[in-house]
Amino acid sequence: MPLRDFKAVFFDLDGTLVDIHGPLYIAARNALDEVGHGPPLTRERYREGMARGNFWEEMPDDLKPRLFKLAFAYFVAEVDRTERLEVLPHVTETLVELKRREYATGVITSRPGEVRRLVEKLAMVGLAPHLDHVVTQTESSLRALDKSESLRQTAVRAGVHPSVCIYVGDEPRDMMAAANAGYGAAVAVATGAATYTQLNDLAQYKADFVMNSMAELFDTIERLRAAGPA
Repeated sequence: MPLRDFKAVFFDLDGTLVDIHGPLYIAARNALDEVGHGPPLTRERYREGMARGNFWEEMPDDLKPRLFKLAFAYFVAEVDRTERLEVLPHVTETLVELKRREYATGVITSRPGEVRRLVEKLAMVGLAPHLDHVVTQTESSLRALDKSESLRQTAVRAGVHPSVCIYVGDEPRDMMAAANAGYGAAVAVATGAATYTQLNDLAQYKADFVMNSMAELFDTIERLRAAGPA
């Protein structure tokens, strides 16, 4: 059986390459404070909620739509305000090695805002030199969470067919975007908002592989290649 030939590895940003839990905690706390629900959210309660796999499950159903919108707005504001990104373990060395192996690389994020500003933040923590493409969204609404078209367009700009691209993300919607864009593989990493169990048990848009950390990426690529053409 011939090996699959991947040419590009693209990444989500928050929860995949950089820490998401600091901004998420602040966003959730501010959203709950604004609707006046319960006592102030502590970091311990936040961690417990994330460990359960459904942070909002105890919230009244009639409040959830407003809470989601508020939390997203606060999250966008927080990540824009944060000047220095906190790079997750094994990320820098992984990007360096991908470039050494001559893969096209990039970040495709649902963050809105100017690409230039994000590139500056990535440069500050040493990631920018190892990324060929940096893609943000043009709006800050919940619609921007669907990155399917951004994934398709980035493959075109990289000069490769989507079928030879891998997308690495930390949430079910990342796996959905990869499938919608026709990517050859979707890889999930349990360093963000979703747990390993959640990512492994997806009923729809399942990841081809679920990793505990970025340290597993090259073994995962070899397993994808050895599986042969999709």
